Amino acid sequence: MSRRDNGGIWINTNHAADWLKEPRGQVRAFAFHLRMEGKLPEAWDYDPSMRPATVLDQQFIFDHWPEWSEAWSAWRSRVGQ
Repeated sequence: MSRRDNGGIWINTNHAADWLKEPRGQVRAFAFHLRMEGKLPEAWDYDPSMRPATVLDQQFIFDHWPEWSEAWSAWRSRVGQ
């Protein structure tokens, strides 16, 4: 069973960045960070058949905005953004 069988709205990081009104490179790097750290596992999935290969669950981000926002802010402050 794939993570994407959860009924969410899965979008690639470019579309997620446009939706979040954030730079595409930063959203892609953040998604990679989540993947490498194993954080918010319900928010992302890796699909090598897609480009970019990391996809995000828009519905999860919307439903868990405080958790997403906290992780985003912590990551940005850590990388000096």
